[in-house]
Amino acid sequence: MKKIILGIILLFNFSLVAQNPILDIHTADFANIENAYYKDIDNFYNQFVGTWIYTDSVKIIRFKFVKKEMFYRQSIKSCYVDYLVGEMQYVENGVEKINSLINLNINHSEIYNYNLYSYGKTNKDWYPKCLECPDTIERLPMSYNEPTNDDAGLEAAFVMHRADENGVEKIKIQYIETIGAYGIKPDGSPSITTNFTIPYGDYILIKEN
Repeated sequence: MKKIILGIILLFNFSLVAQNPILDIHTADFANIENAYYKDIDNFYNQFVGTWIYTDSVKIIRFKFVKKEMFYRQSIKSCYVDYLVGEMQYVENGVEKINSLINLNINHSEIYNYNLYSYGKTNKDWYPKCLECPDTIERLPMSYNEPTNDDAGLEAAFVMHRADENGVEKIKIQYIETIGAYGIKPDGSPSITTNFTIPYGDYILIKEN
């Protein structure tokens, strides 16, 4: 009887695996199989998890990233996905202009409700190109938005990679405008935002925690 029960359990588990295959998010044909789990198998996202800070005489930029595992993505072919998501704090001349860090404490049902979320692994030639990077570099492009943005068209490229130096944990972020503001909100009414608040540029951030 015990053997029969064990056999049923094994068959059930095999059935679940067949229905929910685990695929590498960085190499598989993304979102092509219903109910598949697109997993960060080699833990590529883990190296970016934490809080990173940039400071100069005028501004403080802080990004915090967390890994969301097995996030349910509703689409034509719904599936489960590992994402890196992030939020930001921006201070200029002592005045805090953005602070969305608390948004990471919310378990949103839609990934775009986070201001930053991962697109997957890429190389040095992804725009904006990393001209000084070795051919073997692995970079992470992110969808970027700001909580103060109300424009339907404004977009920026945001790509990062590890740039450790002398034992100090660092990331390099390349951040550049790709599409200017449309002047309208998603509902068609006039927008106020003309550009993102955090200035565009290349930034080296040090790991804070």
